[in-house]
Amino acid sequence: MYNAEIKTIPHREQRYDTCGDWWKEAAWLKVRVSSMGNPDYEFLIAIHELVERQLCMKMGISEQTVDAWDLAHEDEEEPGAMERCPYREAHLRAEAIERVLANDLGVDWEHYSKTVSAIVKETPMPSDPTVYDKRPGEDYVSRNKEEYKQSVKRYQYTVGTRRPKMRPKQKARSVLRDR
Repeated sequence: MYNAEIKTIPHREQRYDTCGDWWKEAAWLKVRVSSMGNPDYEFLIAIHELVERQLCMKMGISEQTVDAWDLAHEDEEEPGAMERCPYREAHLRAEAIERVLANDLGVDWEHYSKTVSAIVKETPMPSDPTVYDKRPGEDYVSRNKEEYKQSVKRYQYTVGTRRPKMRPKQKARSVLRDR
């Protein structure tokens, strides 16, 4: 196994215009996720990056190949999904896992996608009641513990104190099985 460091950072601190980035530095895998004001959204991006990286390594696709492709296609909304992308299969499988987790977390995929696009395009983010009283681009460490507790309490009072139980799902067909 390897050591991994995952950090949420303001979008402007990314190496290039992306919401999620990974690279190897010495014995560490570094993952950077743009702050989106929603921990579930940031978790989904981090998982996507971890899965994509691991699959790329298993497929013999180097970090340099991924970075070169992304930088050459920065104008595209999703460079990893392009037909001729060298790591397309790894990207699509990571997205499939991301979608399953989003469903399990109760994340609205459409709103999540719009939020990711808004961060990348530096346009105002769509309003979302699950933002936990956090402004776009605000980093978690910029608030002290008491401020965070107050924002969570405010959120809990708006939705009630009981957490919704996850409903059991019917056995779903794998999105990867048909490939």
